[in-house]
Amino acid sequence: MIKTANPAMRPFEEPQTWDQALGVSDARRGTMTIGGVAQATGVQLGFAVAGAALGWLAYERQWLPMGSSTVVFLGIFGVLFLGGLFMARRPERAKVLGPIFSALYGFVAGTLSYAVAFMLGGILSKNPELIGASEGLTRGDLVARGAGVIFQAVLLTFGVVAALVIAVGSGLLRVSGTLARVVVMMTGALMLTYVVSMVLNLFGLHIPYIHETGPLGIAFSGFAVVVASLNLAMQFTMVQDAVRAGAPRSMEWYAGYAIISTVIWLYIEILILLYKIYASSQRQ
Repeated sequence: MIKTANPAMRPFEEPQTWDQALGVSDARRGTMTIGGVAQATGVQLGFAVAGAALGWLAYERQWLPMGSSTVVFLGIFGVLFLGGLFMARRPERAKVLGPIFSALYGFVAGTLSYAVAFMLGGILSKNPELIGASEGLTRGDLVARGAGVIFQAVLLTFGVVAALVIAVGSGLLRVSGTLARVVVMMTGALMLTYVVSMVLNLFGLHIPYIHETGPLGIAFSGFAVVVASLNLAMQFTMVQDAVRAGAPRSMEWYAGYAIISTVIWLYIEILILLYKIYASSQRQ
């Protein structure tokens, strides 16, 4: 099976057998199925949507000031990272912890969606030829004007997910071997860049160009979308292999959590890419 540095997928690795990984008693309760993974993924998607709605309200009702977002996100990511490491060692706990952490991922997506809609609404409102003068617009008006990008990001995300499911399920795409190792390295580099960027932001500093709306920033976000998509394809491949290997049924919830977390990551990258494209087009 695939070797990966992603702690969310370590329980799927070999050479240890499933009996060794989770115990003979767990393995005898039933084996993992694609249908079971789909059901567990659907439940956790519901928790993620609820978390996203809460994150949106946190900004809309100003329960959470936008200026504190970096500190909040670092705290949430710290919890998710430690929680992911714990579940990697005890994947049977995912039936309880998976929905909770999926809701946290959704919360991050909801807050970022509101922030992007607000910023894009401000940019669009400066062009009277498109949507009228910006005089007298409230915060809610700006968010409403920029919210269309969220709908587009959701559609594109589900389009990419559907395409990957078909490609991996039909055998047209398989992320394993050398390709999987390359994906892991690119993911590690990307995550390190994000963490460094957030830490620098706490001190009023930032990494130039890559987070801006110029050509380099758009290219960086396009690269991030590709990396997130390849990670999702790799996870689909690993789940497929786990089902064929007779993994215990308790792994279904863990697999669902891993998929949801990556889908949300993919959505965020697509949303940021669309924002940069729209913002760049309005400034030309």
